[in-house]
Amino acid sequence: MARWTALVVVVLLAAAAVLTACSNGDEGDDDDAAATTRSTTAASTTSVSGGRGSTAAAAATTAPAPSATRAPRPSASVSDDASGDGSGVAFEQIDTGRDIIYVGTLLVEVDDVGRATQQAQVAIAGLGGLVYSQDTTTEPRPRTELTFKVLPEDFNEAMARLVALGELKSQQISAEDVTERVVDLESRIITSSASVERLRTFLENAVELKDVAELESQLLTRETDLERLRGQLRTVQGQVALATVFLTLVEPVPEAPAPPEARVEFEETGYAADDGGKRCPADDLAVLEETPVTVCVSVENTGDVAMVEIEIQDIGLGLDDDDFVALEGSVGEPLQPGERLLGYFLTEAELGTAPSWGFSAVAVDADGEPLRIPVTVDYDVFEYEVIEDDSLPTFADGLRGSWGAVVTLARLGVLGLGIAIPFLWVVPLAVGLFWLGRRLYRMRSR
Repeated sequence: MARWTALVVVVLLAAAAVLTACSNGDEGDDDDAAATTRSTTAASTTSVSGGRGSTAAAAATTAPAPSATRAPRPSASVSDDASGDGSGVAFEQIDTGRDIIYVGTLLVEVDDVGRATQQAQVAIAGLGGLVYSQDTTTEPRPRTELTFKVLPEDFNEAMARLVALGELKSQQISAEDVTERVVDLESRIITSSASVERLRTFLENAVELKDVAELESQLLTRETDLERLRGQLRTVQGQVALATVFLTLVEPVPEAPAPPEARVEFEETGYAADDGGKRCPADDLAVLEETPVTVCVSVENTGDVAMVEIEIQDIGLGLDDDDFVALEGSVGEPLQPGERLLGYFLTEAELGTAPSWGFSAVAVDADGEPLRIPVTVDYDVFEYEVIEDDSLPTFADGLRGSWGAVVTLARLGVLGLGIAIPFLWVVPLAVGLFWLGRRLYRMRSR
């Protein structure tokens, strides 16, 4: 008995599973039917647009809605560095039977804004396009903003012609599908027109003054709404009928002038002689101590501005600008760009000394006004060596030494005489007192 009971339970479970599967299949068929109904309804709604013909309606009915209604999407924009050759992003137009508003925006850099403006107008006129607006400014730099209208099928060609005017700096293209908006406006216009006609009929049949006033008020409101809808439809249809191109033409930004530079080349050389700087400029120098040395200095202005208040000195050799003798140019005159100041110092070679040059000047503009810029100095200082003289004294050295001793004694004598002169009166006074004393002594002795 238990075996039969189990068998019956299994059969019942299998039957329940079959019934459940059949029920799901019926629901799927109902969903498919509902989807088909919605698709047919959408196709009927699309075909309401009175001016688009039966071809668009047929396409909407037979083709799947997503693929038939999607408009081609343009690239977002073109950056400055992507347009060096003047070519923009390709934009492919596909005829889908939809209402599309095409808008392009271009920024093109040209050498001459005025000439490029004329070329742009000629290029668009060749396509049958129109100039809707133009705004030209000259400050701070020339700039023209143009708005063109062309047929949608000429949109790509118009963009290409305008890009070819110069160097493309930026480009944006948009394609907006407004089919549903147009259909909605047309449907609302039909409904509003019917409402206006009904109100007019009611107004014609109205008898009471109160009813006439109320109907006229409602009719005015409905007619206003109707005209507003018609205006919106005309605007959208105009945007669809003619693509819009916004073109901005600019000239390159002029490069900022380089800041003025104050720079000099300072060259120092030397030679062993005292000849008034005849051999300047010279070379490196190795010289015995106590030898006359001519130090040559050359200062060349390699900058862009003149220099005044020039000072040259050498702390290491004990030379300042008062000892400088100019051979070419003058420290008191402005040193113009490209000019050179050449001169020398006269000194004597001393052990333990080395050049330590210093140069200063003030940069000025063309009007002689000081500029607040530093003066850069490129130093080229010679190698200077003083050699100790350890040779034996010569007859000339002895003669020079003796003569030096005589000169020293003479100087000491003169110095002593100078010291004694103020006291010369003391000697006569002492002699007089001595003589007077002896005379008094003799008189007393008698």
